[in-house]
Amino acid sequence: MKFSSVLSTIAVVFATKSLAISWEEADAKAREWCKDLTNEEKITLVTGRENMTGVCVGSIDPIERKGFKGICLQDGPAGVRFAKGTATSWQASINTAATFDRKLLRKVGEAQGKEFYQRGINVALAPSMGIQRAPAAGRIFESYGEDPFYVGQCGLEVLKGIQSQGVIANAKHFIANDQENNRGASTSNVPEQALWDVYMEPFYRTVIDGEAGTVMASYNAINGTYSTQNKRLLTDSLKGKLGFQGFVMSDWWAIFDVEKSFGAGTDMNMPGGKYWGPDYVDDSFWGKHILECIEKGVFPQERLDDAVLRIIRTMYKLDQMDNYPEVNLYVDTNTKENAALNRKVGADSNVLLKNADNILPLKKSKKVKKIAVIGKDSMPPTLCEDMRCANGTLPLGWGSGTTDFKYVVDPLSAITKRAKKANLKVTSYGDDDAKKAAKVAKNADVAIVFVQADSGEEYITVEGNAGDRLNLDLWHGGNELIEAVAAVNKNTIVVIHSPGPVNVPFLDKVKGIIFAGLPGQETGNAITDVLFGDVNPSGHLPYTWAPREDYPTDVKYEPEYPDGGDKMTVYDYNEGLFVGYRWFDKNEIKPTFPFGYGLSYTTFEYSDLEADMEDDGLYVTLTVKNTGKVAGAAVPMIFLSFPESVKDYPVRLFKGFDKVMLKAGQSKEVKIFIDDHGLSYYDVESEDYVRPKEGEFTVFAGSNASDLPLKVNVLANGDDYSEDEAENGEEVSAEVEEDNEDSASEDEKELKKRSYKNY
Repeated sequence: MKFSSVLSTIAVVFATKSLAISWEEADAKAREWCKDLTNEEKITLVTGRENMTGVCVGSIDPIERKGFKGICLQDGPAGVRFAKGTATSWQASINTAATFDRKLLRKVGEAQGKEFYQRGINVALAPSMGIQRAPAAGRIFESYGEDPFYVGQCGLEVLKGIQSQGVIANAKHFIANDQENNRGASTSNVPEQALWDVYMEPFYRTVIDGEAGTVMASYNAINGTYSTQNKRLLTDSLKGKLGFQGFVMSDWWAIFDVEKSFGAGTDMNMPGGKYWGPDYVDDSFWGKHILECIEKGVFPQERLDDAVLRIIRTMYKLDQMDNYPEVNLYVDTNTKENAALNRKVGADSNVLLKNADNILPLKKSKKVKKIAVIGKDSMPPTLCEDMRCANGTLPLGWGSGTTDFKYVVDPLSAITKRAKKANLKVTSYGDDDAKKAAKVAKNADVAIVFVQADSGEEYITVEGNAGDRLNLDLWHGGNELIEAVAAVNKNTIVVIHSPGPVNVPFLDKVKGIIFAGLPGQETGNAITDVLFGDVNPSGHLPYTWAPREDYPTDVKYEPEYPDGGDKMTVYDYNEGLFVGYRWFDKNEIKPTFPFGYGLSYTTFEYSDLEADMEDDGLYVTLTVKNTGKVAGAAVPMIFLSFPESVKDYPVRLFKGFDKVMLKAGQSKEVKIFIDDHGLSYYDVESEDYVRPKEGEFTVFAGSNASDLPLKVNVLANGDDYSEDEAENGEEVSAEVEEDNEDSASEDEKELKKRSYKNY
């Protein structure tokens, strides 16, 4: 899709949205409101002041003369931070992603947005939309996985939900902030096509389709220039090509100067001070220094005027300029309705990885009368500040993306309560000593072992892990615990709480594995619902699960460098477009579990795949049938292979999905639309998105990236095939097809793939 066409249709798109007024109307109101502002008042609007020492993690001071109450900004992706237990402690975003359910994603956004609104918080610092390049990266649980299309769809639904409540959502972290080690002193060196096709994609969707109110510039540099100082990315690309109408804020203390950052297009300095702490409340790189730069001609007065206009325009757009609630972080919104939604998302995000001999769901029988619940991860957790400890069950990772828990339903309590209803006896051992655990498990009919691994944000180190995980092993001797139990109990089930993939040397030694992720306050009830079959598991992995060495890249563990300096940890994104399953397809590597993998207590069959290419996009239909004996939800997934004219491109790309509830034996026709942008790729030479008009797309359908039994070809120009050319419903070989050789020289191909722009 041409950027020119994107920009020309923005007004039309905005007019169809549910928000009260269009950007154009908001702009007119903002210009009128701003016309009598003094420069000192304008400085107030762009420079945070309390430096995270007040009630809100970020704040803009009031302007009493104008009746302006100020701005409150608050974390984050898992709910309202620092609310002292009065707000819902939601599941991690990676769990929400694992549902593959757009309706649930929107409901979560709406419910979270309502909690922010009820507290008078203007800006919710969510959604987070990083790409999971390396499974050891610390904050992968705050985002939505490895696939750019899917991360964008998740971010879009959550953002729309938040903003539907009148709260400004913050799309973050812009851009390529995908690891924690030296995040404030690192450069992500990203080839140009990968920058646009992979890392820009979620922001494309949230800015253009979602009308994001604000975007957060990240800590890291991109190709050598820090994000907050990157004029080409912030002004030329985000505000220019994508037509972003809102304002750009910095991540906390990611401003290192005034000339480069304010001049580049960062509009708001958060939280205002040069560095952390109360000593810097009134000591900012910005503030009065902006006026000094204007006087010296470093940047024009119009730069300040535009930043202020963007902030006020966004507030008018979200109807925050009049009658917005007063700030009160401690309004009790941890309601039964929110708890029920958290429990549902937790249950629906459980990914059933193995279910040999149909060991699950649990039910009383002649062979099953006694259950052993094993492991400290089954027990009530210690609730440390920002979850900086891992002692007991693991509801969230650590850092700013967590919340103050009012309560956590632990698995043992929930299982015990549900087992009593089923007339099953429960015995337990709530620690991680392998020998003692084996003694308890030996005499049970089924043993459920709860294990964990944890990660989080760089500013906290937990058990030697400074944000990024040191390895992919289970913590606290989890592997030894499982092996000891499995050696004495042939019916062992493993439940894993973790931000992402872990090593599974026990895979062939146990009968059942459920990946529960980080489910939030209702974690125990959520896993119990699935274990006992009250909920049929329908979660799917939003990333590829494999041994660490099989991924194309990894995190680094370099010594700490000063933030914002010239000495940086260098992260070369040499995999380019080939993140996640794309890498595994290209190199014919079989993962432990592929992207999209997830079992059910029933089975599904896919058939009757058809695809019609139209001017506005690709219309795909297929039939899904529940071939099992119980009701369940299927997630048909659509992947595309692009025409051969698109060189050095992934074998297949994830481009569409739906979630369909089916009764036993029921069939449904599913319709999935892939829009014009979804059919386009970023062309480095033309610096634009291009939709191929020659050759053919191949459409694949199935349940995950490695199980795509259906395929059909469709001409890129929308013409029909002649009868002898037509193909429909062919089965695909399990082997990855070889890429066609490019006629260009190897040097030319490598140059294009590694093409960088000067920032």
